[in-house]
Amino acid sequence: MRYLRTGMGLFFLLFASQSYAQAPTQAPTVQLSATFPEPGEGFDKLLLLQGGNTVYLHFDKKQGIVVNVYNDQRAVIATDAVKGQLWDASGLNDTEIDGIFAINNQVVIFLQQLVKYKPNLYRLVLDGTTGKLVKEDKLGELSTVLHRDVAVQDNFASHDFHVSVDAATGYYAVAAFTGGELQRKESPSERALITHYTPDHQLLRQKYYTFSGDNYPYLAYLDMLVTGGDKIYLATAALNNSRKNGKDTSAVVVISALAKSDSAFIHSTLPYTANFSDIHVSLQYAAGVNMIQALLTTANNQTAKTPVAAAYMNYLDAGTLELKRNNAVSTDKITAFAQERMKYTGAYSGQPQALITHADGSSTVLLESMNAFATNGSSNSWNKMHTNLNDIGVSEIDAAGREQSGYGIVKMQIANGTFEPLYFQRRKKGQWFFRNRIQVLNTTPYLSYDYLPASKANYVIFNDYLAYLDPGGTTLDKKPMRYLYEANTVCYKCTPAGQERLFLFGTPETYKGYYCMLGASDYNEQRTTYVTLMITRKGEDKKACVAWVKF
Repeated sequence: MRYLRTGMGLFFLLFASQSYAQAPTQAPTVQLSATFPEPGEGFDKLLLLQGGNTVYLHFDKKQGIVVNVYNDQRAVIATDAVKGQLWDASGLNDTEIDGIFAINNQVVIFLQQLVKYKPNLYRLVLDGTTGKLVKEDKLGELSTVLHRDVAVQDNFASHDFHVSVDAATGYYAVAAFTGGELQRKESPSERALITHYTPDHQLLRQKYYTFSGDNYPYLAYLDMLVTGGDKIYLATAALNNSRKNGKDTSAVVVISALAKSDSAFIHSTLPYTANFSDIHVSLQYAAGVNMIQALLTTANNQTAKTPVAAAYMNYLDAGTLELKRNNAVSTDKITAFAQERMKYTGAYSGQPQALITHADGSSTVLLESMNAFATNGSSNSWNKMHTNLNDIGVSEIDAAGREQSGYGIVKMQIANGTFEPLYFQRRKKGQWFFRNRIQVLNTTPYLSYDYLPASKANYVIFNDYLAYLDPGGTTLDKKPMRYLYEANTVCYKCTPAGQERLFLFGTPETYKGYYCMLGASDYNEQRTTYVTLMITRKGEDKKACVAWVKF
């Protein structure tokens, strides 16, 4: 195989700390596979299966999906190249991946391609032991993309497929949203179809989703949550682009639910979100208190005296969807930490990237300082746009929505293209499309960070220029990481006592370093095992391997 040699050599490393002594028994262990060439253009994804195997997927324009399966001894037990019959493997440039999941000890891939200008969604099921294609289905088809888009206050009516999986049970749902301007014979009540599936991929039920009919004929998909075979929760922005009175509500956030005994969705409107723009939402379920949490971000709160970007936590009864309370997300604790230890003079202004909800109703909000900017000299809009991905923020919130503690970590990166809030939840699903066809600039999978909760500590992992990490004890001369040739992976062990900096794969040297592909990674919190693609750099020579980290 092009991407993996099947050699059996494995070796073990311990984390090496730059400035802290640490007993070997306290250090997480790392297992590495035999090396193989650094992956080229395309997309890579690793999955930890319930049965103990690890599956490495590489999406290649010529070979299709290259599959390598490792057993729990980290040895390769199968390789295959999957092309299928329904989707066009050679059309990777125009393929969108809507999700890659470990379900029922299988790998389930959701691919979207345009066929005669119509989006088609395909489901590929791979065997978790042999890597072979077990099942291939076309799950849906949307109307042509040639109709004019509808946007209300930077909220676009969705014309897309979306997938959500309950990791605990394997039940999943597919949402098919038809956007674009309503045609003469179209009804708003049949433009969003929600389909519920069992872990063995059988159709459980199917319902159309609508909200307030003609008053809000357009919908922007925000997020979807599945809780086993019982309920589906959906967050949308209901849109109306025909109102002329500025006091009328043209956009509002709606949280909806469909139980297996319901004949239609029930809805709960969040009135304070009236006319919010560029909305993003993460839905999570707190099982211990039977509560739905919705973390909401807006780029422009138009109801405020001075329009500003903002984020809010919403708490709804999981049965009735009654809104119990909502709070603006506070970063005061992160700001205090940053002013004391990170030489901040103002407030920390990171944007939410993920919501982690705990059973007791408390939660963790992960943030990142993001700032988009454009450069001159390129006719390609993707290559022209860039995003600063800077300092990390972690905020702990109690069940009432009050910030209890927070801290920050210094990081400076420059990514190609623009990043939106709540990027982590899309990356976790394996969502991807071939945005950048210049491979040397495709650093996106290596940027931002990973946050890994474990029993005795939490770990933050990212790639950085170590030579500029602590220049003389200040961050003022730090060089933002834009290219990978000097990158190295940094790991922070975070406890209430503080943050301890470690190196995942050994202490880097001038001519040697290590960095990892965060976008390909997977994490099993129950087994506290993290898997990623590690790139080893020795001078100009680069090799890749699969790395398993046990915390």
